Amino acid sequence: MNYFDVKDKVVIITGASSGIGRGLSEVFAKAGSKVVLVNRNKEQGAITEKELKEFTPNVVSIPADVSDRNAVKEMCKKAVEHFGRIDVLINAAGIIIRKLSTDMTDEDWNNQIDTNLKGCFNCCVEAAPYMMEQRSGKIINIASNAAIRVGIHTPAAYSATKAGILQMSRTMGIEYIRHNINVNVIGPGFFETNMNVDFRTKHVDEYAMVKKQIPQGRAGDVIKDLGGVSIFLASDACSHMVGQMIYVDGGNTVGDGRSDIPEGRMAAS
Repeated sequence: MNYFDVKDKVVIITGASSGIGRGLSEVFAKAGSKVVLVNRNKEQGAITEKELKEFTPNVVSIPADVSDRNAVKEMCKKAVEHFGRIDVLINAAGIIIRKLSTDMTDEDWNNQIDTNLKGCFNCCVEAAPYMMEQRSGKIINIASNAAIRVGIHTPAAYSATKAGILQMSRTMGIEYIRHNINVNVIGPGFFETNMNVDFRTKHVDEYAMVKKQIPQGRAGDVIKDLGGVSIFLASDACSHMVGQMIYVDGGNTVGDGRSDIPEGRMAAS
């Protein structure tokens, strides 16, 4: 038996047209899953659907604003009408507004809370009843190592949403496991996605410093570094995992980076 098999599983992925969501959509399409692409932009969703159909015909884009619960309810209904069930939900939709807390407006705060935290909640509670009815399901919420580790480049609202996702997922994990639904979390570190392209290009020296703080010495690659752990959490291999956070950050949550020190040597005390 292949415990990691996700072939023909119906996988809903939010934020599917860019960043982590786009990368994971490709991972599951290549793995033979039936993929539902969810994002606000209908045109971009259609482009992504066309691109992923190079790997499998079982891809459909259903536009929805995850911060709107009624829109999410309708999206889940359409996904079930199209593929018959919901096996996996991956909440990857998210935004970041890089401002100090004293510079952040109410609109900045609300936009991040509504998309990152409320959007994740909406998708979980609307997909869960379908999973409860079929007595099986996997929910994977994409948080961040910012849930527990912050720096000068981590906005307060963003870290609040990611810490909220972690604790919410733990609570839902206990609530849903009696229905045979596993809720778990991935905590990525710094990944080279469109979310932080401005930071990478406009603050080159600071970006170099951020990478230097990562023990592995590099930023993450969505497909290579998040693909495997996502497949694992979507598969039967994680059937005994409940409310856990897996950090994928090159060692960043373990300690400060030492990638500038030659192997086998330590800095003088």
